[in-house]
Order: sequence, then C-alpha cells, then structure tokens
Amino acid sequence: MTVTLQVFETVFAFTIVVMFCLLLRKYSIIKAEDGKIFARLLTQAVLPAVIFLQLSATPIKAGQFLLVLSIFVAGILSMIAAWLAGRALKLSKAKTGALMLTSSFGASALLGYPFIAFSFPNNPEAIADAVLLSELGVGLPLFILGPAIAIYFGEKQENADMKKAFSLSYFSSPIFISVVLGIAVSFIPINRENGFVAPFFEALKMINGALSMLACLILSLQLKLTSLKGIVPLFIISAIIQMWFQPMVAHVQATLYHLSTIQTQVLVLVSSMPSAVLGPVFASRYNCAPDTASALVIAHIVLSIAMIPAVFYMIG
Repeated sequence: MTVTLQVFETVFAFTIVVMFCLLLRKYSIIKAEDGKIFARLLTQAVLPAVIFLQLSATPIKAGQFLLVLSIFVAGILSMIAAWLAGRALKLSKAKTGALMLTSSFGASALLGYPFIAFSFPNNPEAIADAVLLSELGVGLPLFILGPAIAIYFGEKQENADMKKAFSLSYFSSPIFISVVLGIAVSFIPINRENGFVAPFFEALKMINGALSMLACLILSLQLKLTSLKGIVPLFIISAIIQMWFQPMVAHVQATLYHLSTIQTQVLVLVSSMPSAVLGPVFASRYNCAPDTASALVIAHIVLSIAMIPAVFYMIG
C-alpha cells in the first residue's frame, strides 16, 4: 500500500472515530467540561510517555535536525506571510495577531502523532522524526513566540516578566523533559528484552495506544457550530498559509537538504496539520481577538479532513 493511500485511509479513519466521539458527546456520555481533563491527561501523561518511548528507541542523527530547521523556517515564513496579509487587509492589530497565531505552527502534537503512527505503521524512525519535528520545530517556537505575539498584538498591556515566565514554562513541562530523557536514553545500550526492563516498555506501548482516542475525544469536544460570518476572508487566507504554503516551503527545503523520502513525507504531513489549539489559548489570555482565533482553528480542523490528503497527494 502506498503512503499516499495510507494517509487517505488515516484521515477517514480518524474522522470516523471523531464522529463516534461526537455521538458520545450528543448522548452526554462525555461532556464539554471533560475536555480539560482529557487535554491534561494527553499533555501531562500520554504524550510524554509516547515521546520517551519513541525517542529512546533510536539514537538521534545529525541529519534529523535539518527536519527541525525545515519546519521552523516554514513556520516563521508563514507567520510573516500572515502579518503581510493582515497589513494588506488593513486588519486591526488584534486580528492581525490572531491571524498570525493561527497561520504559523500547526497541531503537530494533537494530530501529527496519530497521523504519522497510522500512515507509517511499525516505522520507529518516522515516529522519531515526527517527535523531533513536533517538539523542537513546532512546540518550542510556539511556546516562545506565541505569547510574545499575543502580547504585542493584543489589547492587554502585559509586562515582559509574564511573557518570559510563560515561555520558560515549556522547559519545565513533562513534554520537554521527556524529549531530553528520551534522547539521553537512546544513547545507552539497553536490552529491552530483559525481564526487568521489558514490562516498563510494554507499559509505555499500552499508553501509546491511548493517544489517538484521546486526540479524537478532545477534538470532538472542541468542535462547535461557530459562525464564520465576517471572517471568511481570514479563514481562506489562514488555511492557504497554514495548510498549503507551509508544507510547500517545507518540501522545497527537503529537496535542498536532500532529505530521505520518508523524512520528506513526514515533514510534509506534519507541516500540513491545521492550526495549533494553543493559538486561541494565547489569544484569550492576552485579549488578542480570541473569538477570531478560536473560529479559525475550528474551521481549520474541519477543513483538514480534505486538505491534508489533498496536499500530501500533490507534494508528499
């Protein structure tokens, strides 16, 4: 089966599970207030376990950091493109910031891992590439630049100490710690078949199985019938930048850096993810047009059902 067909099947399978979760929400089996619990469980427990499991399996190669550079450059250029679009449309300062937050770094952790896992089954190298891309190429700059943009373009005048504290919080998060530990352990020769070690890694594999379901549960609770009235032009622009321009820039760099076929496919797939859900969080905290940011993110997620396989088919 070709990777392109696998991606198509992954998108539709993911959609089916999300629809199942929507039914659970409709019949009050899961409720809106559960979203925070699921999100905390995903970011504080499941993701760190998955990251450690995947990174500890294979030592990091120098060439993999070209992947990180590729998606970082693509994200920065997308952010600049969104700023230029905001200036051209003569948007308010807050809406320009919201457009930048939702047009630069994607939902690589929430959606990227499940998509890579299903599209590249039994391929630890692809998962390791996705982890590096997500945490170092997307997560790190998002946690540093996201609050800064929201503060600068937002209507609240926050001091620099708050921005610094919010950005530095990433370095003490379980996700970042798991990245460091995973990379460190990957260089230690460990016999995973050892009777004392094997149960630990088997437990991590069990936790890994919960990743996709949790992601679908969170998405189903976030999806709302939000009106796009008045922001259709912003939605079109942000979607083009986030899910077309960004993977195109990433693909060009992959060609220039002579990345392998699998690395290029992983890079394109991760860079075509819809907007990160953290964008509206930053926008809400610093009053940077949070309603606009939230509406754009939800619209991105819905559009990604068709956009991801289409973009991957064209350039992946």
